[in-house]
Amino acid sequence: MKKILTLVVCLGLIFATLVPSYAEENAESIQKSDSEVGEVFNLTLDEAIKIGFEKNADLEIAKLELEKAEVVYKREIRDVRDMERNVDLIFSRDPITGYRAEDAAINKVLVKNGAMRRTVELNHNAAIWNVAIAENSLTYKIKKSYYDTALSYEQLKITRENFELSKKQLSIGELRLSVGMISKQQLLGLQLSLSQAQSQLDGATLAFELQAMSFKNLIGLPMDTQIFLSDPIAISSYEPIDIDKSISESNENNAMLKMSRERSELSELNFEAIKVKYPDITYRYREEALVVANAKRSAEQVRTAVEMGVRSAYLNLITAEKQIATFKLAVQQATEALRIAELSFELGQNTPTEIAQANINLMNAKKSLAQQIHAYNLALLDFEYSTGIGK
Repeated sequence: MKKILTLVVCLGLIFATLVPSYAEENAESIQKSDSEVGEVFNLTLDEAIKIGFEKNADLEIAKLELEKAEVVYKREIRDVRDMERNVDLIFSRDPITGYRAEDAAINKVLVKNGAMRRTVELNHNAAIWNVAIAENSLTYKIKKSYYDTALSYEQLKITRENFELSKKQLSIGELRLSVGMISKQQLLGLQLSLSQAQSQLDGATLAFELQAMSFKNLIGLPMDTQIFLSDPIAISSYEPIDIDKSISESNENNAMLKMSRERSELSELNFEAIKVKYPDITYRYREEALVVANAKRSAEQVRTAVEMGVRSAYLNLITAEKQIATFKLAVQQATEALRIAELSFELGQNTPTEIAQANINLMNAKKSLAQQIHAYNLALLDFEYSTGIGK
């Protein structure tokens, strides 16, 4: 029986020495994975956006489409100017012009009421807006991915802190065992806690590495690039918000809303031209009237959607901001609970299981606070983009 007990003690002591050793080796492997061969980038958020813009294929295609649209616009606007200068001659009823009488009359009105010019300008503006939207969308994606990566790294640090704390508690437990202050069973509990902390650290490391790869892929960096984020996860500040002013800005800036309004107005100008030749009893008249009604409804639906986007983004921002204080209190409470648990353990009044649970509670409270700050930053990001050209 004594031999069995001696074997158990020896195994416990061996395990106690192996676990910290494995943890240290793993920590070194994390550093090695962070410092693989490749260029090193210390990235601020602005620098990440700059790099992303230099390498993004979608943005490059949108710019090429704009260049193509510029060529078309110059040709078409020149034709429109010719029509405006010679409208009566070009759209005369002379068969030589190639226009039927009905088409000539309608086109003449479309030139005079500005519909032809505005159609050409809308096509050109759409290409300009598409570039702005592509830039806006890419900026948003990079910012979000930067925040996601910062959160993942913060969670890795928190998990690493929990691991180091568990390792420290095991070391203290080994000393207490050597002087007979705790039992072998209690030491095994501390060893189990450290093993669990190691598993959590492994999971957090994997999650960070995957998120870092996703971020590097988005901004166009090689996978072996080593990145350090200069802007840690923190509570971003903002100027006081006037919600009515923000809605007004969104109505002026949103590209989809500007396009839908322009199309609605163009449908009315087109309808005005159709009336020249088609009375209200004809199918063509009623068909165009339906087009006008649908265009107006579509423009109103887009306007409502844009306003709802601003209002919902604002509510999400305010709610997320208020909840941060609650999560801060939870961290304070968990920190104090761990201190009491450690003190009680030293006095022999609780078990390693209670220490382990206190460790986990503190780690989870810190992670929850980091996640809430991240949610707040994303809510602020969404609000800022809800008042712009769109994404």
